[in-house]
Amino acid sequence: MMLACATGIPLTANSNPIGDADSDLFWYIHEDLENRFLDATTPIIQRMGDSQVYLGVSMLLCAFGDERMAETGKLAAAAFVEAGFVGYALKRTVGRPRPLDEDRTETDSFPSGHSIFAFTMATVAGHEYTKFRIPLYVAALGTAFSRIYLGRHYPSDVIAGAVIGTLVGAHVIHSRKTILKFSF
Repeated sequence: MMLACATGIPLTANSNPIGDADSDLFWYIHEDLENRFLDATTPIIQRMGDSQVYLGVSMLLCAFGDERMAETGKLAAAAFVEAGFVGYALKRTVGRPRPLDEDRTETDSFPSGHSIFAFTMATVAGHEYTKFRIPLYVAALGTAFSRIYLGRHYPSDVIAGAVIGTLVGAHVIHSRKTILKFSF
């Protein structure tokens, strides 16, 4: 039900008050907040949501961490697969163009994959290491903000990504015992 509601936002994004607010907020963040500090930091901050960084951290935890870190890496890797599948399926199903794509050739704006991965990692790692929960979610929020600021996503894209990432992380945490039984 929630997924059906979330996918309805981008399908009608330019023809209703919600779509207008989404577009207005995008332009406010992308243009009105523009400054040298954010120009310099947002390309770095967005890296938390890069699939290569996410998978690399997961693999490093599995390969070089103690037992608890290896378990966290295994959970994060399982969450990576699930999050990637859900994100890719939605991107292909919805086909929303990116905000600055005037030719409408990049139809993979919804949901934000960077936000999905950042919030998945924040949820899984934050559950395993509670003292890092707040910094992980702050970093995930920074990742989501950076995607809007850099002109790659609408706010609804990153909100949906945050919800999906959090739900995937929660699902993996719920399935923790089953996932940790597998060797990989």
